[in-house]
Amino acid sequence: MSRDRTYNSQWYTNDKRKEHCLSIAEDGEELFRTLTGAIQGTFNEDLSHIDCFWNGKAVDVKGLKPMHSKGYVLIEMINTWGTTGWCAKNSKAEYIAFQFPEYFIIVSKQDLRELTILLCPPFNEQEVYRKNFVKPSEGLYKWVGRDFKKDIFTYITLEDLKTINHEILNYATTRT
Repeated sequence: MSRDRTYNSQWYTNDKRKEHCLSIAEDGEELFRTLTGAIQGTFNEDLSHIDCFWNGKAVDVKGLKPMHSKGYVLIEMINTWGTTGWCAKNSKAEYIAFQFPEYFIIVSKQDLRELTILLCPPFNEQEVYRKNFVKPSEGLYKWVGRDFKKDIFTYITLEDLKTINHEILNYATTRT
């Protein structure tokens, strides 16, 4: 891996899965930095959900996941350890850059947070849907968490993202 990561080895069922997940994250971050000239954050900044700085703004980059190709994104409010998720009020990220197959969509974390809270029912910890391997369509606009973890997240759609102020950064090349 290109740098130390903040990932906990207990998150992964095996080393192959760990390498796959880290590769998605690092490939997306590297591509975003290459396209924008953004400056990579430090290890300590990564702990606060800052992958890089772009035009002076703190950005958390979300690499290309299979769900993105199907029009869904995961929004994390509380992480696996039960602390600040990347879309939480206390996250230091100012912007979130989601990688899709041909472009990044960049949104204000605050706007995304407000949209997510609007789309989901009022939060009640007793009503969090706890299950492993929840499909995006099953967790759409629901507060979800994995069994035996402390995380809380939900899924929204790409079309939802496009309803808030956003910037599109194209990167796909035309094939001939």
